[in-house]
Amino acid sequence: MLLVALATVNGGCSKQARIEESHSAHSDRVTSSTNPAGAFAVKNEDGKWWLISPEGKKFFSMGVCVVSRGSSKEEFDPENPSYASWQHYESPGKWAQATSARLKQWRFTTVGGWSDYQELLAVKDKKNEGLWITPVLHMGSTSGMPWWDMWDEKNIARAEEVARKIILEVRDEPRLLGYYSDNELGWWNVSLWKATMEQPSTSGQRKRLMAMLREEYAGDWKKLDKDFESDVAGSFDELEKRGLLYLRGGGRGILVMRKFLGVLAERYYALAEQIIRKYDRRGLILGDRYPSFYYPEVVRACARHVDVVSTNLNAAWEDGSFPRFQLETIYELSHKPVLVTEIYLTAAENRSGNRNTHGGFPVVKTQVERAKSARNTFERLARVPYVVGVDWFQYADEPTHGRFDGENFNFGLVDIHDRPYEEVTGMLEGLDVQHLKERARAAAEMRDVSGGIPRGPEQPFENFVAFKAMKNWDRERGFVAPQTPAPLADLYVCWRPGAVYLGVHGWDAVEAGYYRGGWVAKEDRALWSVRIGGKEVARARIGGGREGMVNNAAVRVESIPMVAGSAWMTAAMEVPVKMIDRKKLGVGDEIEVECELVMHGRASRVEWRRRFKLVE
Repeated sequence: MLLVALATVNGGCSKQARIEESHSAHSDRVTSSTNPAGAFAVKNEDGKWWLISPEGKKFFSMGVCVVSRGSSKEEFDPENPSYASWQHYESPGKWAQATSARLKQWRFTTVGGWSDYQELLAVKDKKNEGLWITPVLHMGSTSGMPWWDMWDEKNIARAEEVARKIILEVRDEPRLLGYYSDNELGWWNVSLWKATMEQPSTSGQRKRLMAMLREEYAGDWKKLDKDFESDVAGSFDELEKRGLLYLRGGGRGILVMRKFLGVLAERYYALAEQIIRKYDRRGLILGDRYPSFYYPEVVRACARHVDVVSTNLNAAWEDGSFPRFQLETIYELSHKPVLVTEIYLTAAENRSGNRNTHGGFPVVKTQVERAKSARNTFERLARVPYVVGVDWFQYADEPTHGRFDGENFNFGLVDIHDRPYEEVTGMLEGLDVQHLKERARAAAEMRDVSGGIPRGPEQPFENFVAFKAMKNWDRERGFVAPQTPAPLADLYVCWRPGAVYLGVHGWDAVEAGYYRGGWVAKEDRALWSVRIGGKEVARARIGGGREGMVNNAAVRVESIPMVAGSAWMTAAMEVPVKMIDRKKLGVGDEIEVECELVMHGRASRVEWRRRFKLVE
């Protein structure tokens, strides 16, 4: 919200040797930490992951990732009022004491990301001990990695200097839990591809891309030309000197781009691990906080170099629920515990005057509804066996008319006048996530369609817009487990006497820069195919930021075109009974459903196949 490497490419030497060689210029002697405290750890105990404190106690982290004093006297703008602690407390120390006490009362254990650590860590009385910290190093976003050449010594040195300064300031703090290397890098595939190709021919990053392309296409430009369009180059030799490559519709170029994305991710995470461990071997490495979206290739690379995988989690529905694949696939790809680094819910009813209009986040009407939805999110996360913590986005609301980028949401636990939202904070006081985690089973406690397809609502397409579409479906009992490992979408089903309804909610990250003309080729849009009773009933083109298109006029398809910067794809399908040779559906009937969802450019697919009984 806050804005596998190829051996042939890298000369055949081992990954670690390459990293150490490229980083040798910065191997100056570093003074060892004097921190007498033990280290935090992660542990899988009876199928459930936990954070382990230096005292050996297992715990579930409850954090707030932005706990700051707000606007200073010099920054405060009366035309755009914001949270400003100096208006309510006589000193930063008094603010820190009161804020720490509040957070502990609301059962929080951790402050992270963007917080005024110096003041908060100064609070030493026993009542307020135990607020751990998780700072962000910004080592890539500040140095330009992964967009700039990650094999350039100057860029590596810049990343190290940024990280070193922050690490040395906090590494001896007993309350240090660990470090985020960055925040929301995004890893946008085409942006990194383009940034690499625009680098000079001497760039180590660009050289590796060129070597990979030659190997991928066996030096045959005609083979490459089937997958890509070039702006100026007509051969590998010309491309070595300059030029960009764009996807050609219908080709397999997206797979090549994703392969190179994995190379870049491996390099970044290996550098991040080495730099952090050079200055501190105690703090956990917590990843780079995915922006509620990730590429599988990036997660696989990340897993080899972190203790915990971190991701933000934007609830997909106003009730605070989220698709199952989002966290399950991270764990399936990484086999590492997951830290959810931002959750947020907002309400139209708020005391800061936030209109909640500049950005895409779930908004409910009242603070009572907000507290209920937030509780739903916290409780669901506490029961997921591999989730070890969750952070609320921020302590105070954003300024009345928006922060620096216009984002103007009621994200706070307190309003801009320092008054707590008692509906939300009261809910938190009564919420014991540690107890929920301890009682949860080793497998996630979620129902699915194995008990039969549930009856659908009277209006299955009601409010088919972001955060509301399919909200009135039973998305637990109607959830269909996929046959495909590490899926990037969920499937939900329900029925009415006159039709079968299917819904998908997944990712379709399509950037305009993939194509020379800036638009997605029809043959590259996501393709959703449905068969019922062995008969194909529809094929629909969805995603790609455009309206859904279906090959059968008798089948209704609705989809939500993505907003700029979003990776979400949501669509639903109504299959009338006449399409499956039935006159009417009723309780006890059985149907066989087969679905396939092929993502943008055929980069990935998900399959579902199952025979169901219809139930109430």
